[in-house]
Amino acid sequence: MNQVTTVDTVYAELTSGSPNARQRESLERIKKACDYLEEQGLKISPSAIERYCIDRDWEGPKAQSIRNSKLVLHRYVQLRQSGQTLSVRRDKPTTEPLIADETLRAYVQLLKEERDQAIAARQRIEAGLRSIPGIPVDDLIRVGFGGKPSSPSATRENAPLPVAAREALEMLFKTDHLSNCGLQMHKDRLRQALTGNVLLEKHHVVALRNLLAGPATGEEVQ
Repeated sequence: MNQVTTVDTVYAELTSGSPNARQRESLERIKKACDYLEEQGLKISPSAIERYCIDRDWEGPKAQSIRNSKLVLHRYVQLRQSGQTLSVRRDKPTTEPLIADETLRAYVQLLKEERDQAIAARQRIEAGLRSIPGIPVDDLIRVGFGGKPSSPSATRENAPLPVAAREALEMLFKTDHLSNCGLQMHKDRLRQALTGNVLLEKHHVVALRNLLAGPATGEEVQ
């Protein structure tokens, strides 16, 4: 019996053997969290599962609740942990100091897991943006964090803007069109005219103007 079969069998046994509907719901959520963490190459732990549930506005299970349920919830988590293989960097020894206090050590571990999840999320977003033709991802990230855009010549050479995308962006800067949609450009911010709710901040608008500064696909680059 392989690891996947064992995990599925134990999950089915725990689910069918639990008379508590809330516990069965928690077990289902834990399974979804473990599947996600494993898919993303992140370490499975009660604290990571708790963060996954919080991100989805689920009311539990909390990390401590998982640890307290040793025969059901924690047993399943331990089984998933035992079958997980994570890549380990061995190019240099760790320089992290040892933490004697158990509470502080657990808190540091939680921060490290949240850091790993944030890095994985950022990498997925960047990969998705890079798959869109005509979008200078590095320039958008640089401008979004207050940096200066690359030179127009570099933008034109690396990412010509498709004609349809240029037409769509130009619509955002037509005052009459924005007004008909209940929007307005105010101090380089795109906002709702009545409520003043901001749709695009100034650095977003600057990034879009930079895109329009380059040629469309099919145009000759001077």
